[in-house]
Amino acid sequence: MSKQKRNGTAKKSGRILLIVVTILALFLLVFLIWKLIDRVGSDPQSGGAQPAESGIELPYALEDGQLEVTSVFQYTGDNPDCGDEAGEDIAALAVTNKSGRHLTSAQLIAKLADGTEIRFTVADVPAGQTVWVFAADNSRYDTANPCASIGCDAQFEAGAPLLAEQISVSVEETAVTLTNTSGKDLENLTVDCHCLLNDAYFGGRTYSYAVPSIVAGGSVTIQAEECYLGEAVVVRITQD
Repeated sequence: MSKQKRNGTAKKSGRILLIVVTILALFLLVFLIWKLIDRVGSDPQSGGAQPAESGIELPYALEDGQLEVTSVFQYTGDNPDCGDEAGEDIAALAVTNKSGRHLTSAQLIAKLADGTEIRFTVADVPAGQTVWVFAADNSRYDTANPCASIGCDAQFEAGAPLLAEQISVSVEETAVTLTNTSGKDLENLTVDCHCLLNDAYFGGRTYSYAVPSIVAGGSVTIQAEECYLGEAVVVRITQD
């Protein structure tokens, strides 16, 4: 065998050996990656543990579909449903009134995957309106511990409780003007308002303002100062 032929055979064998080594290296790399993923997914100490439950499916129906939760989220800031107490990652729900009736009040309890319960309170939400409601005790919501279910106890009434046959209402930002159209003097009125922000009520609670009297044909303007983040919306007017 000539020297040139031997050199060609050696080069060919070298290339084959290189290919084999490369394939083995790729197999080893894939195996190591698979083992790493398996460890991260199963070992809580690795920081990659998956929650025991994946959470509720949204939208989530309550009260036989009369209410609908469209979002479960975290909120950081002053909580209107907890006396404006500041907090971080506060549990919050977006709830829409789908009933066709006025939602008088509702108590909601969100149960998390680990059994923790978070309570929410809602008042006076007209038909078709969405409200962002926040944890009544400022409870934090950890997305690694998702919401597993939501319970609800709600009360509804047929029409909007606004004394519409006696009073007309106009609003400009936080200034609420009531005009007495009843033909007689009205006394001892209470006006309840929500704060409208980005087409949703900001907070489940309402703000109440006393109106001692409105003479027949007269008007009174009140300042719903607590609604400064958005626009005041009158949701209930009562007379004692």
